[in-house]
This record gives sequence, C-alpha cells and structure tokens, in this order.
Amino acid sequence: MTSRSASSSATSNAACAATYEGEEGPNFVNDSGAGYLRSNLLTNLDGSSSQPGVPLALTLVVQDSKNNCAPLAGVQVDIWSCNATGVYSGEASERTASDNWLRGYQLTDASGRVTFNTIVPGWYSGRTTHIHLRLRSTYDSSASGGTNTTQLFFDQSIVNGIYTSVAPYASRGASPTTNAGDRVFAQEQHSTGVLSLTGSAASGFAATYTIDLPITAA
Repeated sequence: MTSRSASSSATSNAACAATYEGEEGPNFVNDSGAGYLRSNLLTNLDGSSSQPGVPLALTLVVQDSKNNCAPLAGVQVDIWSCNATGVYSGEASERTASDNWLRGYQLTDASGRVTFNTIVPGWYSGRTTHIHLRLRSTYDSSASGGTNTTQLFFDQSIVNGIYTSVAPYASRGASPTTNAGDRVFAQEQHSTGVLSLTGSAASGFAATYTIDLPITAA
C-alpha cells in the first residue's frame, strides 16, 4: 500500500493497492472502556499525563478493495504507539499499567475517514519507528482477532533528525534499528507503509494514509 491522496482515492474505481499485514505485537490492550472513542490521544482518558513530542495529525482513509475501492463507513480503527521515550501505556512491565495515553479508536465516517491527533513515536530496542493499527469491519468484527492489522512507518531521515535535535527524543539519540533492518518493515513489502509527511518538527506534521480492506497477508 502506498500513502496517497485521500481526496481522489476514496472515490476512485481504479484498482486498489494492497495493504500488507503487519503483526499486532504484544502491546495492544482492550480499549472497549468509556473514553477510548476519541481523536486526541495525547493524554490519559482523564486528561492527565499529556505526552510531549512532535505533533502528528494522522488521517486514515479506509476503502473496500472488494467493492471498487468504495469508502468503508463504520470501521473501528484502533491505533496505539509508544511515547517519545519508547514506552507504551497500559503495560505493567513499563510501570504504566494505569495509563492509557497514545491509545484509542474511532469509527470511519461516510467517506471512510478518521483523524487522530498524536505524536511522532520514539523508538525502543529492536524496532524501527512505527504506529500500530487494527481495523474491525465486516472483514474482521472480532474484538480480539488480529486479521486486519498493520503498522505504519516513517521516513528514516525525518525521524533521525527528530531523534538527534528535538527534546525529549534527543536524550536518547537515533534508533539503532532502521527501517532497512526492521523485520516487520521487511514483511510489509518494504516501505509500503511509510507515511508521507507534510510540515516540520517545529510546527508538527500531518499525513494521510489509505488502507484497503481486507488486508493482504505479507
């Protein structure tokens, strides 16, 4: 799958590009509780523990590859990522079991769109920079199934610049694992999940990404 303009692709009858499966990973948590249905992911559900970092407005457009790339409404899009220092909320091993920042979901509108306000994630050992997605639709309506899961990635030069010059990322430096050395990046057909960013580290970034369901096995 390529990052492409949602304004044209959401209504086009052209052949859809494949969205490749990316593993769910160990850090998904049950987000069925009140408050997880939200666009702003920067804080806990109660508004506490606002996470610092470079702002990212991420718009996702979901299409039906079995129906002429028609927009899919009512798809539950779950999103989660680590914070600027590589830590996930909701994890006892991270001492964040009571936190839920940088987690949430939305339902796609009639044009198949959702937008989340989050941050550019940091990195943790063994992985390149990424964001997790799970999409629950008629192609996978289960609460626990991982059929339609994928991961989104970032241009290496952009995150390297952020990690070496922007607080609080710069306290850790560049990630030792790049896109080229990341196993999930390789599984997802090499760079098909790289976000095309507009903006800057100073003002924040925006990206629009199109997802074609059902997701194709890597």
